[in-house]
Amino acid sequence: MSSFEIRKVFVTGLAMFAMLFGSGNVIFPLILGKDSGHQLFWGLLGFLLTAVLVPLLGLFATILSHGDYKMLLAPLGRVPSFLIILCCMALIGPFGVIPRCITISYAACRVHLPSLHLLPFAIFGAALIFLCTFKNKIIVDLLGKFFGPLKIILLCVFIIKGLLTPAVFTPTELTKMETFLHGIFSGYGTCDLIAAIFFSGLIVSSLSKGMHPQRKKDSWSMILSGVVASMIGGILLALVYAGFCIVAALHAQELATVERGDLFSVLALLVLGEKGGMLTNITLAVSCLATAISLTAVFAMYLHKDLLAGRLSYRASLLITTVITMCMTNLGFSRIMKALSPIIEVIYPLLILYTLWIIGVKLWRLKTDRSFSITMQPKSSDWGEE
Repeated sequence: MSSFEIRKVFVTGLAMFAMLFGSGNVIFPLILGKDSGHQLFWGLLGFLLTAVLVPLLGLFATILSHGDYKMLLAPLGRVPSFLIILCCMALIGPFGVIPRCITISYAACRVHLPSLHLLPFAIFGAALIFLCTFKNKIIVDLLGKFFGPLKIILLCVFIIKGLLTPAVFTPTELTKMETFLHGIFSGYGTCDLIAAIFFSGLIVSSLSKGMHPQRKKDSWSMILSGVVASMIGGILLALVYAGFCIVAALHAQELATVERGDLFSVLALLVLGEKGGMLTNITLAVSCLATAISLTAVFAMYLHKDLLAGRLSYRASLLITTVITMCMTNLGFSRIMKALSPIIEVIYPLLILYTLWIIGVKLWRLKTDRSFSITMQPKSSDWGEE
């Protein structure tokens, strides 16, 4: 592997972290830490299973399916796969996770600007996302080279300072098993398995750029590059989740009456003070923006290519996506989560089982059938327009 390819894998891993660490990834580990108290280890263990391991399996399964989520779900049949894709796209797109990202960013800014209203912020956020996704081909590099490193640096400041602040774990009435299950279901709330499956095309496209043609034809080499990039993103996610859970657990008493959407903003002020809290809340806004950018690009391309069959351009589809996002954002965090929860509880367990099954099938075919290969080079037209 050349030095360029190593850098490409590392940048892609950072981009993966930047894509997946968004609104739910900020709030849910804080909720878990606040509730888990001295049983934190068991809650964190459950959370890492569904919020880190499961999304990595989703990425791996999609890489084995040529980086194409439609090929991944094709064994289910044409109609079932179409309905699942439509439902998942709506869930992680402008009807769910994207507006949730903007509402969390709004909560972070409102702490320092109390007169700020949600509607103008929603308009600003949607416009900014539109500008960042206008040229789809630059998204992975933008996230990996800018948003990823910036997020890591600012999050590390928050976590280290939070861990050094004198505090103790608050006792909880939850048992180890109850805390573990709380962690499992909190990890569900991130929706990262669904996001990972639909992000994979961007990841695969990025990894294939600039690589030696011979390596692109080597199934195992390309799979290895995808796995290494996924592991980099997964390790970073796990470290940040652990830090967030511990910091929240140490300050559970101060957070007892705080609304879920405001947890990070209030905790940042507690840990870092007014100036430091402002810096950390900027981190939150950047984190949510990076995830919203990725999801917007994925949904707009789905709308352009699949639902509308090319009848509207990518940019027109992008405009529709951001307008819907702006409207949904005005529901606020709590209403958005209330709408998402029933869907997540039904789809997520089934999607986990399907992911495990498809990995087994693909690996068996790759091992036994020499004619079966993984070509990680989607056509450029599949990933946006210049």
